Order: sequence, then C-alpha cells, then structure tokens
Amino acid sequence: MEKRNSFMTQFSILAISLFLTSATSINGALPQMQNELGMNNFVTELVATLPALAVVIFVILSSFIAEKIGTKRTIQIGLILVGVGGAAPIILPNYQLILVSRFILGAGFGLFNSLAVSIINMLYRDEHKKRADLLGFRGSSENIGNTLMTLLAGVFLAFGWRLSFGVYLLAFPILILFTIFVPEIKEEETNSENQVSTEVGKLEMPVYVLALFALFLVMTFIAFGVRFPAMATSLKGPNFNASTYLAMHPLIGIIAGAIFGPLNRILKEKCLYLGMGLLIVSCFMVSNAQDSFPMLVIGYLISGIPGALILPFIYNALNDYASKDKMNAATSIIVIGCNVGNFIAPFSLQFFQFLSGSSSIFAPFTAIGITLLIIIIILMIGSRRSANSVAKR
Repeated sequence: MEKRNSFMTQFSILAISLFLTSATSINGALPQMQNELGMNNFVTELVATLPALAVVIFVILSSFIAEKIGTKRTIQIGLILVGVGGAAPIILPNYQLILVSRFILGAGFGLFNSLAVSIINMLYRDEHKKRADLLGFRGSSENIGNTLMTLLAGVFLAFGWRLSFGVYLLAFPILILFTIFVPEIKEEETNSENQVSTEVGKLEMPVYVLALFALFLVMTFIAFGVRFPAMATSLKGPNFNASTYLAMHPLIGIIAGAIFGPLNRILKEKCLYLGMGLLIVSCFMVSNAQDSFPMLVIGYLISGIPGALILPFIYNALNDYASKDKMNAATSIIVIGCNVGNFIAPFSLQFFQFLSGSSSIFAPFTAIGITLLIIIIILMIGSRRSANSVAKR
C-alpha cells in the first residue's frame, strides 16, 4: 500500500487525464487539412467531433472490460489506442481513414475516461483528504492537458498539419509510467465479512440524478465555449481573434481545480453552492453583455471556475452511493452524462434561444441562468430537508 502513496504513482494516475479533453487540440490544423484533402465543412467538423461519439460507446463498455481484465489493463489498452489512433493521421493518405483513426482515438478516451476517476476513488477510498485532493488535481490535469496539447499542436502546425497529430504520441511515455508505478486494483474479498450480500455493489438512484446534473452542467460549460467566439466578434468585429481568451479559460480551471481539495474540506456541500452561484453569475453577466466586451470576457472567464469545483464534488460524492465493486459502473454513468451534455450543447442553445423569445445570440444564457437558479434552490431545499430528517432520528 506504500506504493500508492508515492509521488510517481500519484503523478502517473493524474497524467492519464491530460488527454481526456484533447480531442479538439488539433483544431488549428483543420483548415489546412480541409484544403489539402478536399473535405467539405461537415466532414471537417466531424474530424473534431467524432471522438465524442466513440467516448460514449466505450465508456459504457469500459466497466465491463475492467471487470474481465482489470482496471489497470483497461487503462493501458486505452492509452495504446490514444497513441495509435491519435497519431495515425501523420501517415494516413485520405480523410476516410483519418475519420476511422479519430474514432479509435475516442475509443481510447472512452476506455479510461471514467476509470481515471474511479481508480482514485478505489485506491484512496479510505483516505478522504488525499482522495479529494487528487480528484481536484485530476480536473486540473484535464485543463493542463488541453492547454499544453493545443499549444504544442500549434507549434507542430508550423511544419505541416499532419505533424499536429503527433501530440498524441505523448500517450506512450505516460503508458510506460503508468505501467511501472501504478498498482493493479485488487478486488476485496467480501464473503468472509459480516455484510448483507444484497447491499454490496448496489447502485443507488442518486447516482443517476448526479449524472443528469453533470449532463446539464457540462452542456452549460460547452455552450459558453461554443458561443463565446460569435459573441466576441459581434462586439469587436468579424476579424477579431478570440483565441487568447479561449486559451485563458482552461487556465482558470487549473487554478480552481488545484484548490478544490482544501476548499471542499472547509466548505463541504457549500462548495457545490459556490460553484453553482458563480455559474449563475457568469450566465447573467454574459447575457447582459450585448454592449460591453469587458463584461462578456469577465463573465466568460468566471465560467471556467465552476466546473473545477462542481464536477470533482460530484465524483467525490459517488463514494456515498456506490460500493467499491460498482465504482467503475457509477463513474461511467457520470462520464456518459458529461459526454451527452457535451454533444447536445449546440442543440440546447437553440432550445434556450427559443425559450428566451429573442434572436440575440446572448439571450440563451438568461434562460440557462434562470434554470440553474431553480436547480440550486431545489438542491438547498432538499439538503435542508435531509438535514432535518437526520436531526429527528
């Protein structure tokens, strides 16, 4: 058990999360690829979004595969698929094969997306402080990976669009570190323990509620990112480059994720309310920024904080509702919710645009903010009732 507490073990566990949001890291190469391979806009966009479809499919499969071959081996296979599928466009001759490789990349992400969380929950189940810290750092790792891989792909782009895909070769050194330093998860023997077998492994309804909550939150986060460039150009002109602000956004999340552990210990469930409150503030700031670029930027950057506070809180809460042998399945359900939220974000913007009754591209965020306000009120009422029920016992 000493191995799990070593720096290299914890670093190797966190390192696998560097890739989880990197599917769009090569977006800067897409225009050159489109011109060289004669792709239309739909196919070009599909290169960026196809991994998300594979993620949803393989997140579902990952818990079953992990039960058969083990958590560590499943993650190792995922890293191999990321390295091979991600870097394959360097040598592939046409976009049809590149689409296949992008699906393979997403399959790799899907295999260890939920396991990147559940391996922390399982290895450090009885170490509450360390578990919360690592979950917060894991969220930061995603943002760090997104930022670093986007910058690195941009550097490689100077030598041709194909080399931008070389960033995924980083999966192989991380695979080596993970193989050497991370122990396999051993299933606990429960037959000899004085437990009711029907209670072991039971997945409770709150897990599914948390997944729906995560779906709506991620949908909101992605909606900010999808709509921000259009809102910025509407205020600053069609030639305005919003890339600087887009790059700053994950950096905000890195800082917020790094302080999640200590903040969660101080605030506990109030950490959730803080994140929700900041998200509501950012929604209303953005929705009222039609004539103020500074307000738009501040609102957008604030929206980078809540995800780093709320999502680790959700994953940490799984320990209350899922036993160790069902942790992979429970985490997979949350990850599926996150990826579905990612996928439906553009459609949700159209829906909230309709609800707003306005044609302004800023308008959907008013309706989203009101919805979030209703959700936080429901959460606070539910929490108070739960506390009262416990007090009466």
